[in-house]
Amino acid sequence: MNIEADFVHLARLALAGRREDIVAFVRRSIRRLQSQRPELAEQLKDIAKLVTSGNIVRGPGQHPIPVDSDTRMELIRREDVVVIEEQPVWAEEVHRALTEIVQERGQEQQLLGAGIQPSRSMLFVGPPGVGKTLAARWLAATLERPLVTLDLAAVMSSFLGRTGSNIRMVLDYAHRSPSVLLLDEFDAIAKRRDDATEVGELKRLVTVLLQAVDDWPSEGILIAATNHPDLLDPAVWRRFDRIVSFPLPSEAHIAQVIGNMLDGLSDDLSQEVVALAASLCGHSYSEVVREVNSARRAAVLNGTDIRSALALLAARLCRSGGVDVAQRIEVARSLIESGHSRREVARVVGISRDTIKKHLGPSMTSGRRRQTRGT
Repeated sequence: MNIEADFVHLARLALAGRREDIVAFVRRSIRRLQSQRPELAEQLKDIAKLVTSGNIVRGPGQHPIPVDSDTRMELIRREDVVVIEEQPVWAEEVHRALTEIVQERGQEQQLLGAGIQPSRSMLFVGPPGVGKTLAARWLAATLERPLVTLDLAAVMSSFLGRTGSNIRMVLDYAHRSPSVLLLDEFDAIAKRRDDATEVGELKRLVTVLLQAVDDWPSEGILIAATNHPDLLDPAVWRRFDRIVSFPLPSEAHIAQVIGNMLDGLSDDLSQEVVALAASLCGHSYSEVVREVNSARRAAVLNGTDIRSALALLAARLCRSGGVDVAQRIEVARSLIESGHSRREVARVVGISRDTIKKHLGPSMTSGRRRQTRGT
């Protein structure tokens, strides 16, 4: 644990009056302290029991959150202090683009002095689960700005004209303070204006959105994210200062995510991690997290070790049909090197022992066998 960093985060949450976030922070701290400082964990548990839920106290001078006039639902979700527990994993080009945005804000006065505006608007494009929303959260946390997220379910109204009014209220709200505004599922509100199925009100809404992007203040950041770039109006693309494409994770990045999730066990399970990363190639980050967490739960519930649970997961993924022969061979290589027999590996990955022998060679034996012969 980094006590200094935790103290700074807790101070920010407390000063912003974010009681619910403080409770979540305490609960995470309990889990981390359970093995290292069990006595502190118990004290935190007692403190957490005393906390009851209630209305969040808004910071001083903060504008009222806009609501739908009929349902009275809040149109945004606001986080005054965004906490990222660990460094996200992204492709190099994504990491470089996000880092440059942070650097621009750190040298904002120099840019303005040279007559150059820092990047004010970004369009995040990519399939679901590749880190677009996480990137917006990371920027808000790194720049120490509130994150304002459009609640699409609350904004979209069945009443003609109401959706446009709700969007305008959200844009006006975000205009008033230097925050990070996230318009998730942007394709739902910025569809092509040549779509014959859309009514005139939604087409006019696209024009309003484009004008908002053009006029966004330099002290603010507007981020739009979409899973379906083909649905966007063509005029959208040239309005944003930056367009960041989020690809599916590479095998190396998947292995890094799995290693982070195993928290200290990755060195002992390095071959299993490589094997599982090969079998998960082509999946999104969120799918990787879901599958590995499923294996971890199964290990606890079935009383088995995590090594076996990861091997079973790799086996299921290989047999599902989404893993090609080349990837199965890499899974087989990793499992054999980690000590599994060829017979077991052939059954697990769904290919014959002759195929394994053809690609890996007859001399390759399991790590356990090599170690036994060496002793």
